[in-house]
Amino acid sequence: MTRFTSALLATASAVALAGPPAHAARPHYGGTLSVQIDGTIRSLDPNDPGAGTAARVLPLMFETLVVADGDGGLRPSLATSWERDAGSNRWRFHVRQGVKLHDGSTLEPAQVAAVLATQERGWNVLSDGDAVVVEPQPPQSDLPWTLSEPRYAVAIRTASGAAVGTGPFQLESLSPSRIRLRAHDGYWGARAFVDAVQIEQGTALRDQLTNLEGGRTDIVSVRPTDVRRLTDRGLRTATSRPLVLFALVFEPYRAQSADDVVRAALTASIDRATLSAVLLQHQAEPAMAFLPAWLSGYAPLLKKEAPRRAPPRAAVSALPADRRSLSLRVESADPIARTIAERIVVDAREGGLTVTVQVPAAGALAPRPDVRLVRVPVTATTPERALARVAQALGPRAIGLVTHDPLPPPGAPLETVLHMERTLLAYDVLLPIVHVADVYGLGDRVESWGEPLVLPTGAWNFAGAWLRGDRAGAP
Repeated sequence: MTRFTSALLATASAVALAGPPAHAARPHYGGTLSVQIDGTIRSLDPNDPGAGTAARVLPLMFETLVVADGDGGLRPSLATSWERDAGSNRWRFHVRQGVKLHDGSTLEPAQVAAVLATQERGWNVLSDGDAVVVEPQPPQSDLPWTLSEPRYAVAIRTASGAAVGTGPFQLESLSPSRIRLRAHDGYWGARAFVDAVQIEQGTALRDQLTNLEGGRTDIVSVRPTDVRRLTDRGLRTATSRPLVLFALVFEPYRAQSADDVVRAALTASIDRATLSAVLLQHQAEPAMAFLPAWLSGYAPLLKKEAPRRAPPRAAVSALPADRRSLSLRVESADPIARTIAERIVVDAREGGLTVTVQVPAAGALAPRPDVRLVRVPVTATTPERALARVAQALGPRAIGLVTHDPLPPPGAPLETVLHMERTLLAYDVLLPIVHVADVYGLGDRVESWGEPLVLPTGAWNFAGAWLRGDRAGAP
């Protein structure tokens, strides 16, 4: 296993995962796993993996040579092993033998090489026996991490242009209201237990909960604030590691030195621990850095070396009333963000500030805010890659408010990533608040075998799902 966290900085992290309960019977085959989501996926093109739920569905059909695991490492997938030369100029990935594509043909190393060559035209990629040889330009010491990304999934194009994969499921139909996947009988990792997965799209979160409680579906998206409701009704949840960052980003005109006291007061007033444990019902962790502790390991160091101290109350009170007031913009379609924003309002009042939440309708004009609450996905990859993607999501304008230094490149040591985190946190202009897990509600009839239905990385492990009871054969 290839580790990305140092032994010195690595920290243990408990993750709530719903594995097979102690009473679970031996799994059996058959039935359709019913899943409901609130968004709509219009394309499942492996060359455009997108984000959100689409990024969860695609790996069920298209696999990469290696995949990230929940312990900060890599594990084999379509490649059984790999090695490199001393300078990382030449890599060999040994392709798993006997892998069947969805059309029944056998995957050949030459096909894998052709896919990778198309994705990275600057690389020299060829097949050699059972292996794919990759000569990246420039050399990459951590090339397997690059190849674990969804855009490097092996999708073989047929004469008609359709993409054929190797995953445990293959696409049967796609419409704005429903996605249906069919089990791949020849899957190299053993056939999935269920015959099909049916994903109902565009279902409101409140309706998903109602359908789950009524036994009309098996897996639904859940807000952290609804976990207690499910528990009280005897239903289970499955969660990933904290994979979503919520952060405050001050607008440029409030990021100047004249507002240093205001930003420091707001930073110190936010009770992240209570927000995570009480409001978000232990489905989140306080964010003392942009990367969660499970991924980087250094968040506790930042908390220890730079404790947040509120400025004197008199210094805040001495400011003009308009400087002590902040408008906080939140996306109207994000109920978790609205919940977090409402708590920030209460905490800020204790710090002598007045915060007003601004929730403009989609596409509507609204007054200029002072600060925005943003939602940023965190990728289960190496720290430098994860931080670069967080910075990309925040945008160059926001990052430019605190630094013009380049972000750590792929392969950069952890100490370099830590230095950049300190830089981003230096002026209280970019404020990480909490890291929140992906949470799903599980119906009575769905069970999992071997691994949980939702892996620590957030990946859906529906190949291990099986259905109990009389409805196991229901469509």
